[in-house]
Order: sequence, then C-alpha cells, then structure tokens
Amino acid sequence: MNKQSDKWNLAFRASNVLIGALLGLALIYVIQNEVNWSVLLGALTAALILAGINVIKVRMTRGAFPNSNEGTDKHVLKFCFKSSHILLGVLFIALSILNFLGVEEVSTSILWCVMIGYVLINGIVIIVISRK
Repeated sequence: MNKQSDKWNLAFRASNVLIGALLGLALIYVIQNEVNWSVLLGALTAALILAGINVIKVRMTRGAFPNSNEGTDKHVLKFCFKSSHILLGVLFIALSILNFLGVEEVSTSILWCVMIGYVLINGIVIIVISRK
C-alpha cells in the first residue's frame, strides 16, 4: 500500500464497519421485518470514534511531543502502578463500608463515574509529570 492510503487505514475500517452494519441490518430486516436501531447507533459511534482518532493521528505533527528521558518514564510507570492499586483499595474499602452499613445495591453508574474520574485524573497527572 502507498503512504496516502496507509494514513487513512482507520477511516477505511470505520467505513467498512458502517457498511457491514447496514448490510447486517438489511438482512435482519428481510428475515424478521424489524430493525434494531441500537446496532446502527453502536456502529455509527464506533465509526465516528475510529474516524476521529484517524483524523487526529494524520493531522498531528511529529514534533508536538517532547522527548522524555528514562527517569521520567520510570516516574510515570511508578505513578500508574501505585495509583491503580490505591484506587482498587479505596473501592474495596468503600464497598465494604457500604455493605456494612446495609446498602445492598450500588448503582453501576456511580462505579463508572469513579473509574472515569480516575482515568481523567491519572491522565492529567501523567501529562504534568511528563512535562517536567
């Protein structure tokens, strides 16, 4: 493959995901006479994410990121290991306390909010560490 088509590989895959989803939905419509819109929305979301990643990858210049040394890489790696273990410990302790207090059900959305918050905070701290 040439370099131009190699750059847009993810966008090509995203279009193939949409085409496959549409063909699958058409086949299901012919067989069952109903359309499952969640399949189309999921395929569209996946295609948009892949296309967005590909646009960012193609438009980004190579010199945008500073080179890091081994010491910085070790600090980032240590932080990732320690922060993930601390988060798991805090989650287990919090769930144990909630269970002890008599709460039998914990909403999944609360756990997802904690995980997304962890990823955001972890990413911000890693950016700060790598800039030093």
